[in-house]
Amino acid sequence: MGYFHKLFGNGTKTEKKEISSQDIVEVMIANAQMCLEEGKAETAFSIYRNIVQLEPNTTAQYNLGSLYAQGLGTEQDFLEGAYWFHQAFENGDKEAKKFRTKCTMDYMHQGLEDKRPGDIFMKMLRYAVCLYPREDSIKIANCEIFALAQYHMEREEYAVAAVLFREAAEFGNDGESQNRLGILYNIGMGVEKNDLVSLYWFDRAVENKVEAAAVDREGMMNAYKTNFSRKDFYDQMKTLASCCAVGEMGIPKDAKKAAYWGSQAEL
Repeated sequence: MGYFHKLFGNGTKTEKKEISSQDIVEVMIANAQMCLEEGKAETAFSIYRNIVQLEPNTTAQYNLGSLYAQGLGTEQDFLEGAYWFHQAFENGDKEAKKFRTKCTMDYMHQGLEDKRPGDIFMKMLRYAVCLYPREDSIKIANCEIFALAQYHMEREEYAVAAVLFREAAEFGNDGESQNRLGILYNIGMGVEKNDLVSLYWFDRAVENKVEAAAVDREGMMNAYKTNFSRKDFYDQMKTLASCCAVGEMGIPKDAKKAAYWGSQAEL
């Protein structure tokens, strides 16, 4: 049966039938599918866009996510892909969740090696505002970056994980990421081992009430006081304060902490 007949019958004058918006959407969905099968992805994309303007149709949302993710009928855009898969998931399509996750990871990884400090965090802020406009965007950005860093830790890609933890630790002030960064510097995993940098990040995590970091921070401070002479301890604290003052050795410029570690040298 053709689309005209599906909507309007056989063209003869019979009992008048009301055509619902749902009927129209169903025909549009079928038309878009036919366009995809015929290789007319741009037309299908345009139809799906029109459908979601009419109503929050789950099929159209899911297929828009798929087209954006693949770059079919439109420019490839993983953020848009994640957005539309998220809309489909919110509308009850459970399968859309895994594709939202895949698009999120592809979005994060795109150009990752070329990013300057802060770029990754800002990128995830855009993601958070796009997908979760009514929620705490900084918290969501931190959670997504931390999750991706953990993914790379599990794959033993420690250098990438360290870069990601640093983004959330420095620019999102995320305590869990600060703690993980302290651990990586403490054991030299993915970064050059540096106890002073480790101490700095553990201390930042303690400020964010990460209990595990408090134990490590106190352990390191006790080790410094026990194993170093008073002069050497003074020199170490002054070095840490100097790194905070100018921002070097894996420590961001931090005037507040420069003053704090300088005061520790005087104790």
